[in-house]
Amino acid sequence: MLKIIRYMIAICFFIIAIMFFKNKTIKIKKRLLKFIPSIFLSLLIFIMPFENLFLKFNTPETAFKYTTNNCDIVKVVKGDQTALVIYRERSSTYATVFTKSGAKWKAPFWPDKQSFFRLENGATVCTTKEPNSDSFYIMITTSKDIKLVNDNQNSDFEIFLEDDYWIDYVAYVKNYEGDYIINIDGKEYKIEIS
Repeated sequence: MLKIIRYMIAICFFIIAIMFFKNKTIKIKKRLLKFIPSIFLSLLIFIMPFENLFLKFNTPETAFKYTTNNCDIVKVVKGDQTALVIYRERSSTYATVFTKSGAKWKAPFWPDKQSFFRLENGATVCTTKEPNSDSFYIMITTSKDIKLVNDNQNSDFEIFLEDDYWIDYVAYVKNYEGDYIINIDGKEYKIEIS
């Protein structure tokens, strides 16, 4: 409902911008000075989910359902004050962090701080920082042949997706300090967390 109101406000600013631009009684310079900020404001309202600043939900799942359309939740991993919602959209897997506010959950306003990279053994790694914390979530996609995934923080790696070729692992790494190292079938990889 609030999304619709936000979209309607954005459309109103867009219509106002067009009216400013078409008004021939005002000089072109003044028209542009009114037109450009109106267009900018319209786009900003349309793109940025301002309602996420004050809306709160009972669970991370309900917060997720408010922010997306037609996506399937694969797994929810809860940290101390956040939850990572892993979901599928079409045939791709994504993840986003939802923050706890008291007993309720808030949808993200800014995009998550994520890093993606590929290891020399072909595994892909995605780290998602927990806001205002030294903790983070790590997702690792490895070949089906891999039998062991762990780290030097004794994190609990769980399988969240598996098919004929790949296995996807996820873990919450709490308050890490120093070097972060993952072990994949006995081979260690140092991961830079920024």
